[in-house]
Amino acid sequence: MRSMLAGVMLVIAVADASAQATWVVEQTPQLDIAAMSKEGTVVFSYAAGGMRLANGGLLIADRSENTIRVLDATGKLVRSVGRTGEGPGEFQSMLWAGRCRGDSLLVWDLRRRQATMVGASGAAARQFAVPKGDTAQSPYQFSCSPGGKIAYRSAPRPVRGAVNQQNPNIVGVSAAVYAVDADGAIIQRLGEIAAGEVVAMVSPGGGRGAVPRPLGRSASIAALDDAVVIGSADSAFVTVWRADAQPARHSLPIVLRAPTQREFDEAVQVLASMVPASMRQTMTQQIAAIPPPERLPPISALFVDSDGLIWIQTTPAGAKTVDFLIMRGDGRVVATAQVPVGMTVFEIGRDYLLGSFTDAADEMHVAVYRLRRQ
Repeated sequence: MRSMLAGVMLVIAVADASAQATWVVEQTPQLDIAAMSKEGTVVFSYAAGGMRLANGGLLIADRSENTIRVLDATGKLVRSVGRTGEGPGEFQSMLWAGRCRGDSLLVWDLRRRQATMVGASGAAARQFAVPKGDTAQSPYQFSCSPGGKIAYRSAPRPVRGAVNQQNPNIVGVSAAVYAVDADGAIIQRLGEIAAGEVVAMVSPGGGRGAVPRPLGRSASIAALDDAVVIGSADSAFVTVWRADAQPARHSLPIVLRAPTQREFDEAVQVLASMVPASMRQTMTQQIAAIPPPERLPPISALFVDSDGLIWIQTTPAGAKTVDFLIMRGDGRVVATAQVPVGMTVFEIGRDYLLGSFTDAADEMHVAVYRLRRQ
């Protein structure tokens, strides 16, 4: 399997840590929507992703119900669109959802290998296969730029011989990265990357599978209008790939450290929350037995905001706050920011962040936090 970097000379630059601004995410959310309303009705069950509409309302992809929830600017549920099925406007497994140009939400259905573009009303405008008419690897992680460029990372595949010496159930994986057009056809193949590590699992019924290693290494991608950004699984680097130029590799000012036991336990709980309740105890027992990694991953996730800036998440899943470095496409770090809650980020706008978090009572919330760029 060829490395993505094989035979390619990289332009290497060190991210400039000087002259950084500190952007402020306010402590109290502008909008805080609990999964269950005060009246006792379900607003959503499990938010897989979402976006904020131009009128201040929200579109939320509800993974548990395979439904698009349309909320008004106050967080009130207006309508639910879609259901579980194989027909038009129906879904089988909402793995990811995010803004994809204007008031359109892109939803990836892993089981159907199908993308759905959802309009502001919550209705499916069109559905298409990704990749279109191609035998390339199926998508696992998506990103869509402000202008609508779509990139994806494939599902992880075990690398032969990449078994961890501490524990044979920890396996190194690779993945492929592609850019596709608005119909799902591949327009750029970036090749294979080291994608991190997974943990081999056995379900209560005896089935075998794998989940990401808690606090383990994991590659991330993000789409710019003119490039694809890849966060390294192994070190504090991001690589910016443009179709008409050599890839530029940028070093980030991130200090590596060992994880605490509390951080590891919290990461285990985050992973367990993503599986059906009937599997959580078995899954928790198996992944909690895996030794923590020696170092926290330098990059946990990548996002691109409405201005085309790259937000690099440097805190792990389960952290009480979320820290970011904000970088331009040329590698210059222009700001830092901290979200005051352990949020899973869905979208970063000009003056807000949208995402989900789980409260002390284990109830999921979707929240909008005001962002002030200094």
